Amino acid sequence: MLGSIGQKVGKRAIISTYTEVAFTSQGNDVHRPDGLIVLKVGNREWRALVETKIGNAKLDEKQIANYVALAKKHDIEAVVTISNQFTSRPNHHPIKLPAKTRGKIEVYHWSWMYIVTQADLLISKNDIEDEDQHFILTEMKRFLTHQSTGVKSFDRMPKSWTDVVQKVAEDSPLHAKSDEVQETVAAWHQEIRDISLMLSRQLNVDVKIRLPRRHVENPGDREKEDAANLTRKHMLSAKISVHNAAAPIDIIANVKSRAISASMALLAPGNRKSAKGRINWMLNQLRKTPETDIHIKLHWKGHSVHTQHYLKELIENPETALENNRDKQVQRFEICIIRQLGKKFGKPKNFIDELERLVSDFYEAIGQHLRAYQSSAPPVRKDRSDPESVTPEKLQDNEEIQMLGKTSRKQSQSQESRKNMKEFRSAVSPSNEH
Repeated sequence: MLGSIGQKVGKRAIISTYTEVAFTSQGNDVHRPDGLIVLKVGNREWRALVETKIGNAKLDEKQIANYVALAKKHDIEAVVTISNQFTSRPNHHPIKLPAKTRGKIEVYHWSWMYIVTQADLLISKNDIEDEDQHFILTEMKRFLTHQSTGVKSFDRMPKSWTDVVQKVAEDSPLHAKSDEVQETVAAWHQEIRDISLMLSRQLNVDVKIRLPRRHVENPGDREKEDAANLTRKHMLSAKISVHNAAAPIDIIANVKSRAISASMALLAPGNRKSAKGRINWMLNQLRKTPETDIHIKLHWKGHSVHTQHYLKELIENPETALENNRDKQVQRFEICIIRQLGKKFGKPKNFIDELERLVSDFYEAIGQHLRAYQSSAPPVRKDRSDPESVTPEKLQDNEEIQMLGKTSRKQSQSQESRKNMKEFRSAVSPSNEH
């Protein structure tokens, strides 16, 4: 977990933790953080204050600002917050503190569900050698997952979600900077993070949100772009990566059509020359899937348009995909599940339930079975640099070429010598002695 916020912890590191931290030099200042982490690696020491919230309690900007000031005063490097709020990355904090307030103090955030997921992964992978530590972590996980602790996943969109869906249905304008759009985008980001943690626990591997570099470095750009897509295209989208999966999973919520979708894209195999051969390569990976609402989009070379078919239809008759496309070559496949939600789409809790069910079903039916095409390794070429490839005929040819080269050089040298000698004789001839 410390590694997720840039702190390397090796075998020689010493970690000390404290609760209900009070500072003797505080005077009348009653601010008391929930915890303090002290990390010592050799002569280097790194410290972080910890503030937690449970249940529906949200982090308070004023309180976090006070802890940042406290950290500055006592030369503490960071403030870490923990709550049921979700962020894409630990350094993308749900509270937007002004840079002037934050100064050089790093502010990080972990969700409770992130902590539960890390514990779950460690326990299930048997990565803990010490029996006592394994027992303690198991008990902590059991405690955190009990309903009375107030630790929960993201389970509903905000109230403004219903208004946004209704406005899109009525073709009423949406404004990117409005509270309803900002709340919806923030909730969408939290839900995508929760989905990645959900899949991590289900698959026992790390599942991460796939972000372009500009969004990693500046989360504000991600919020602006997603707000623009919601107001202009009436869509919300995200991409998550499952370790060792054939491709990232694209997740889309289409507010206009009230539909949700999950998909993966695969490049067609380069070793199959015919379109039918490429299509059969893809179909062979999904012949046993029980899902009936799987769509296959075929992207053809030289054309921006694509054709779309049901998987079941193509399995029964692959020739269907070749109608009007016999002279073209398929370059890419997009395998997706699309579900129309109707009235459920605008209901905050139903929308989240259906979206999480879709992503889980998609990976089980499709994601775990797909394999990306990988070209074969290039064979060793038998050329002149390979001693075994040099035959007597090639050797003789090579010697003749070398002899021709030598003869050519000798002739060139001989001509040069005769020219020099002629110039020398002309210079010392009797007519020129005086």
